[in-house]
Amino acid sequence: MASIAPSQPVHDAQAPRAASQEPGPAAEAAQRAIAEHASARKNELMPDQVAVSLDPEAQRFVSTLTDTSTAEMLRRYPSESQLAYSRAVMAYLRAQVGK
Repeated sequence: MASIAPSQPVHDAQAPRAASQEPGPAAEAAQRAIAEHASARKNELMPDQVAVSLDPEAQRFVSTLTDTSTAEMLRRYPSESQLAYSRAVMAYLRAQVGK
């Protein structure tokens, strides 16, 4: 009985070709755009430390956003005026309970 498999592999003209090792112009342009974007993002202010603590007098949690490279406090919630108000309310409540 004869074999039905071809003796040599058939080359299909529409078969995908192996990719070359050298990137094309579109890939190079994309890599340049990615590198430019990454360098632009480095210059942006990116805080990298968030601390949450409890203010014992105000009985409120305080979150602080700090940039560790400059040790600068960027944001704090609640603000100092809001904490002062909470401290005053807590002092009033403590005074009422103590009566």
